[in-house]
Amino acid sequence: MVAIQAHTGKRLSMRRSVILMGLVLVTALSLVLAAQEPAFTRSPRADIAVRLRAAARLGTDYVPGRVLVKFRAGLPTQAQASAVTQALPGTATALRAGDVYTDFAYVDVPLDADVPTLAAALAARPEVEYAEPDAIHHLEVTPSDPSFGRQWNMRAMNLERAWDINDGAHDVVVAVIDSGLAMANDVLRFPRFFNGRLQIVDVPFARSTDIVSSNRLVAPYDFFYEDDLPYDMDGHGTHVTGTVGQLANAESGVGVAYSARIMPLKVCLGEWEVLFLLAEDGVSTLPPTFQGGVCFTSDESRAIRYAADNGAKVINISIGGESPAAATQSALQYAVSRGAFVALSGGNDFEEGNQPGYPALYAKDINGVMAVAAVGQDLNHAYYSTTGDFIEIAAPGGNTRVGGAAGRIWQQTYRPASISLNQLAPRFDLLEDDAYQGTSMASPHVAGLAALLQSQGIRSPAAIEAAIRQFANDRGTAGRDNEYGFGVVDARATLRGLGIAK
Repeated sequence: MVAIQAHTGKRLSMRRSVILMGLVLVTALSLVLAAQEPAFTRSPRADIAVRLRAAARLGTDYVPGRVLVKFRAGLPTQAQASAVTQALPGTATALRAGDVYTDFAYVDVPLDADVPTLAAALAARPEVEYAEPDAIHHLEVTPSDPSFGRQWNMRAMNLERAWDINDGAHDVVVAVIDSGLAMANDVLRFPRFFNGRLQIVDVPFARSTDIVSSNRLVAPYDFFYEDDLPYDMDGHGTHVTGTVGQLANAESGVGVAYSARIMPLKVCLGEWEVLFLLAEDGVSTLPPTFQGGVCFTSDESRAIRYAADNGAKVINISIGGESPAAATQSALQYAVSRGAFVALSGGNDFEEGNQPGYPALYAKDINGVMAVAAVGQDLNHAYYSTTGDFIEIAAPGGNTRVGGAAGRIWQQTYRPASISLNQLAPRFDLLEDDAYQGTSMASPHVAGLAALLQSQGIRSPAAIEAAIRQFANDRGTAGRDNEYGFGVVDARATLRGLGIAK
């Protein structure tokens, strides 16, 4: 599973079972209807709930019951099946092809099988390029615009003067691979086990009018529901999208590339979605395995390829986990080859062992992909931000130890009380500015700057990375270091330094 990197302790991953109720704004509290056998006309992929139940029972950091495998080029299907049989004798298996956005196949195995051991056995075969578990990652967050005054992060990047050069990257598509987006007014129906009984709750959603405008969204997609409605049921994706491109002169703060077009791609389930999926099992409290949500690396890699094939020239991924994912590494290489720059959150584990995570670790070996560390208001290393030789750049991510709540990153997202788990049902129709911190917040600053550079005519992802490195403000040890990479981003210096503005 994959996690989203923000320091509110949130990690998300969920597929929703719902009845689409139409574009209706709900102004009252969620309507509750008693029911024992709810039936839904709109559901996530059939296997999602089964695999989440197994992951909760087994406590795995991977998706139970399947292995991702990439065979050597040109290997016939029959030879692929034979390789699986020979590698895994005595194990019931089923080989399934991926879709157009994968370069791997799925090997289905029993839910209680030792997937890492089976993957290692497959990887040892000469016919196989790689085989690995479908890892679970998480979101990496610690959890004249009216709010611009408290957006210290924009001033720290020297953005006000950069916007004199470029007015928000209006011609660039930025993909945000995350928990989705508050993109529409709607009501969705879910099962909920609460107070000892299974019920049906109607959950309202609202459009973020400070992010979503007419014709702004490009090719949105939900990789759990396999449809074009990537509704955010966490708030992380909406907050991250706001940093990339919240509209200027609207009702709230502003984003770095406030005129860019947005491609919201949902690969993470929020905590509420997990509760809804497990409701029919009598689950009313979130299992610890799913705190912060759930993201599958298989969907993460699919989304990267989807973004590159559908016109995105900048991709932000504020997700991470400890398990490597060759599928994601391959997808990152593919995206760069298609002309897309990628910003990755660097991780929030500095005080928890400082364990480097994926996909951030892949950045140092791919020109055009950057792993981003976080700094606070004082532009010093944020206490949670993971360090290592894979960190290439730093950007504002927030630090409550320097400035309290004012030292976090403020963008529009859901009102915290409306999505608390300590109630019958959430409301995703109440939006306001809220403060998050984490490398999840740092990464979209770099993605936004990359969009400004794309808009100015710099098309090569490697050239964008080189420019961001060269004109960063050096911090820490002179030159590149493991805390700041090449320094803290400076938007104005980068645009001027390239001769774009005199």
